[in-house]
Amino acid sequence: MYQKLIFPVLALLVLSGCNAVSSLNPISKKPIVDLREFSKSGPVYCPKIELRQGTESFNVFEGDAKGDPKKLIHQARIDETARECSIANGQLQIRVGISGRVLAGPRSSSSNTLTVPVRVAVVKFQEAVLYSEIQPISVQISDFDRTPDFVTVVNVAVPDPGNERDYIIYVGFDRKDDA
Repeated sequence: MYQKLIFPVLALLVLSGCNAVSSLNPISKKPIVDLREFSKSGPVYCPKIELRQGTESFNVFEGDAKGDPKKLIHQARIDETARECSIANGQLQIRVGISGRVLAGPRSSSSNTLTVPVRVAVVKFQEAVLYSEIQPISVQISDFDRTPDFVTVVNVAVPDPGNERDYIIYVGFDRKDDA
């Protein structure tokens, strides 16, 4: 009788703590973060997010076989972005949420941990880069999950733009590491 109650109780306890970025769904082992929960509007200016053309995917090939689909180890792609903003201490505080997926290629090993380099940048349109940093995201590919999801939330603080509304948040894979 108690054995029938153990799994539901454990499942509820695990799920009740699953709103952190690093939490995993106990069944699929995939991250649980719903970017739709990010505030879409409000009284605080929040710059738009743009996925830079050509940085939406990240491919890693075996050896010098760049572009050869038969030598693909893995491909990562960004599926969704979101942001939320607030003002504190004269700074625009931005939470940038990024989710995506990694696809194992024909040359991927059966169990592989990889790091995908996602760059987040905030720029003042045609004037200055206010923030730019690579966020290395660790992703586990296994025999059971050949297309794992990834999610990260990056906290950024930049000067309050005042009445100017010309900031842009750029998100994408850092191409210099694209092998």
